[in-house]
Amino acid sequence: MLQKIQRFGGAMFAPAMLFSISGLMVGISALATTADIVGDLAVYGTPWYVFWAIIQRGSWTVFKRLPLLFAVALPIGLAQKQPARCCLEALVAYFAYCFFLSEIIKLSGDNLGLKYPSSLIPASGITVIDGIKTLDTGIIGPLAVSTIVVAIHDRFYDAKVPDWLGTFSGSSLVYLISFFAVLALAIVSAAIVPSVYAVTETLRHALVGVGPFGVGIFVFLERALEPFGLHHLLYMPIYYDNLVINDGIYATWTSLLPILSHSTRPLNELAPWAGFTATGWVKLFGLPAIAAAFYSTAKPERRSGLRVILVPAIIASVVCGVTEPLEFLFMFTHPGLFLLYAVLSSCLATTMNLFGIVGIFSGGIMEMAAFNFIPLMRTHASAYLLALGIGLVFSLIFFVSFRALILVFDLKTPGREDHVANHTAATRLTGHDSVRERAGKDSTANSQSSQDHLLAEQVVALLGGISNIVGATNCATRLRVEVVDPSIVADNASFVAAGAKGLIITGKTAQVIIGISVPRVKEHFDQIMGLEPGLAPIASASPAASATHKHGDICFFDIDGTLAWQDPRLAQELPEGERDLSPYPNETVAQAIRTFVANGNKAFICTGRTLSCIHPKLLELPWAGVVCLAGGYAELEGRIVRDAAINPGLLQRLAPYLEQSGEVIRFEGLGRVVRMSADAPETYGYARTVGDAVTKLKHYSAYKILMSTKLANRIAQDKEIEPLLCFNELELEVTEISPRECTKRTGIQAVLGALGPNHGTVYGIGDASNDIALMEAVDVGIAMGNAPDFLKEKADYVTDSIDHDGVVTALEHFGLI
Repeated sequence: MLQKIQRFGGAMFAPAMLFSISGLMVGISALATTADIVGDLAVYGTPWYVFWAIIQRGSWTVFKRLPLLFAVALPIGLAQKQPARCCLEALVAYFAYCFFLSEIIKLSGDNLGLKYPSSLIPASGITVIDGIKTLDTGIIGPLAVSTIVVAIHDRFYDAKVPDWLGTFSGSSLVYLISFFAVLALAIVSAAIVPSVYAVTETLRHALVGVGPFGVGIFVFLERALEPFGLHHLLYMPIYYDNLVINDGIYATWTSLLPILSHSTRPLNELAPWAGFTATGWVKLFGLPAIAAAFYSTAKPERRSGLRVILVPAIIASVVCGVTEPLEFLFMFTHPGLFLLYAVLSSCLATTMNLFGIVGIFSGGIMEMAAFNFIPLMRTHASAYLLALGIGLVFSLIFFVSFRALILVFDLKTPGREDHVANHTAATRLTGHDSVRERAGKDSTANSQSSQDHLLAEQVVALLGGISNIVGATNCATRLRVEVVDPSIVADNASFVAAGAKGLIITGKTAQVIIGISVPRVKEHFDQIMGLEPGLAPIASASPAASATHKHGDICFFDIDGTLAWQDPRLAQELPEGERDLSPYPNETVAQAIRTFVANGNKAFICTGRTLSCIHPKLLELPWAGVVCLAGGYAELEGRIVRDAAINPGLLQRLAPYLEQSGEVIRFEGLGRVVRMSADAPETYGYARTVGDAVTKLKHYSAYKILMSTKLANRIAQDKEIEPLLCFNELELEVTEISPRECTKRTGIQAVLGALGPNHGTVYGIGDASNDIALMEAVDVGIAMGNAPDFLKEKADYVTDSIDHDGVVTALEHFGLI
């Protein structure tokens, strides 16, 4: 079982190897577009800004498509034959799984406790996978699908079928079986996953609430599992999946950098969930101190040779966060030292968290600088200086502890051996002195490929030859090989002599520690093993013609002043829980909408409100979708077709205006509203700074900001900011601002683009200034009788006022009901 788990963990690392570079590029591009860092270069529209905005968009590819990456990549390490074909089969099967779940939720969502699509408020447990609104299974869903497909692939890919069924062979047969297998999996998932959400949510709160000592336990387990190659399974769901926070710690922290850099609150209050990445502090302060202890206790005549080993290993640990070169110097030869190392690593992480130092600290200094020090030094310098002090104290503790144990127990750590290991075993198995051979190769062919190929040859020979090898995968630094007879595998000293960092044997699994060059060595290893992918029959496909059907008409309905009306002054007298809710239309208007839809048409809400401020009873009407938040967010039949919040960099520029105004500023997110003022209470829904306000919104996304018209006019005079914003004056001297590209027009266009051309006439009904954009996006614009004259002039038809059910009159006038 351990062998299978190790192999599964190694396969999972195939997509994970892409995370670090993607995260680094997201961080760098975020810095490059932050005015506090690069000054005027970050002004919107400059070539510099345009370049880095494009880079940042592309850098999110890995984090925004994690389920797909795991679904496709897992067969690379698990499939025993034709892994490339298996990747395609897994991808198609995963899409089928998502569509199955989507339809199950549509038909039985109420029974599952998921309001979909009757409620337009994003439900817990629902996500979007490449436009498919489906059950959120994190990375567990794609991993389960891929595992099933791999098992079916290895069993049936080369199965013989009658000639007349030749089309259903190879990948076609695998997908046919997988189709029904993932259907069953989807049914099981729909039945059990929603009931697990409560447990998951409890676990999430428990993990966030474990505090510094819980983080310390996590770091200890992460270090302790490393010798077994299982540490990836511990941290990956936390770092890259939803176990602690939606989208994972890395993606969420990166997207918040501009906001965090502006907030005055301590980082452990803003992002308590980021404490789990404290595994990197030991790479910065612990391992260099351990190396120093090895050097100081080494025999004088050995120190020069030891220095050649330790210096590159220290650089790899501190700069890149790669720890294996140092850890494998004592991990297996002195397990007591490794236990002390894990305990001290845990203590270091616990102390950092006790002093409120959280962030992305799992890699080396390059990653830490990009994600923490450079963007946040301006507002959190004291925390990082404190971290430096704590780290140096622990460096001393690591050095003294290791040095004392080495000397007291006379441990034969590097440089203290009584004799130098010879190369007899390597020579016996390979027929030549591997070190001299490699040196000769280096002198005649300096190419990295030649070195990697030679090392691969040595590893195959030391593992007992091709006949003793069953299969192999790799993670970041190790080659994991399943062998037939572990007794004929050479010892650790032989692998080190050949150029590897070490060897771990567990059952019939041999883990050869190569280092960060392991992907290249694995390619040469596969060539030597004859694992080049072959060809398989390609099933022919018969095209099927489908007739294009014309659907009914479409109408977009504004809420306030169109479907219903409520005096904003009277709204202030309502209970606080209902104060922000929209009014609910009378039964005559509600029935007209039901009839409109029953006649084969599609009805959409089109409002400036956030979803949380739309009356729940209104959402129960048979809407096909919603355009809300001034066009910043749009849904079509449960599928998100537009999601455009205010850019964190723009929020950062607005912060001085908002925080120094002395006003109560209203931030609207998708499912939450936060009010900001200098004297705001320390409670839910209130904040004192822009950074704090945004971090209290769901998913840290603000779509609209409401303020006094006077303050909005002052912001509009800023020639750098004004072109980026859309200003919409409401009643009572209040103005809302949103990104320039966020209007009802863009939201409607997103819905129509998703619908395609096969629909009838598009109508739109509104009554206020922000409905000018609505009129521009539809075929027939309808103004309410209570609308201002400038809107009536834009309209194609003016109906009765809200008091006389103008919506009903308009629908009757055009023969829609």
